[in-house]
Amino acid sequence: MSAAHKAPEFSIVVEASMDEPLDPTDPVQFSQLVRLHHRELLVYARALCRDEHTARDIVQDSFVVAYDKVRAFDVTRDFGAWMRGIVRNKWREWVRSNRFVELPDVELASIDRDVAHWQESHLQGRGLVFEALALCKSLLPERLRQAIDAFYYREDRGDEAAEQLGVAPSALRKRLQRARELLRDCVERKMAPPANP
Repeated sequence: MSAAHKAPEFSIVVEASMDEPLDPTDPVQFSQLVRLHHRELLVYARALCRDEHTARDIVQDSFVVAYDKVRAFDVTRDFGAWMRGIVRNKWREWVRSNRFVELPDVELASIDRDVAHWQESHLQGRGLVFEALALCKSLLPERLRQAIDAFYYREDRGDEAAEQLGVAPSALRKRLQRARELLRDCVERKMAPPANP
């Protein structure tokens, strides 16, 4: 990027939902939209490319593209959906340049639907999936929480994580399976819309 054309720096802080839509053509409001959608877009990019560093690069590049093309944004569209499209295009560029095997369209559509649901829940004030996940993780039994931390947060390989936890790899796989089931059920309950009285 040239010195003459410098995109704004984005600080990443999650904010509560807004009462009225933000105008992405306003630089301050664009920055708020970046903060609002950043985490979900990181999850989306990571699900696509399966690498945290590449996902961060793709999302950052996507925000730069969005900032450059914000005047073309149709304000009647959903900003999160527009950004997912840009992330998806940046990911496809990355796939082509790295000769990476692209995800099947069915899996891509499933990931897109999940992220869209999280963003919609966030905007409707039902909380963030990440807050629900953190709460649900804290409720797991200690042995399941340790398995999740080792495998997903520290990204240890299965055999490394099993060794650190002092269990057989098959026992670790069982713990991870059970933890994922409990987390999925808990997060779905936390993210569900409130029941009508």
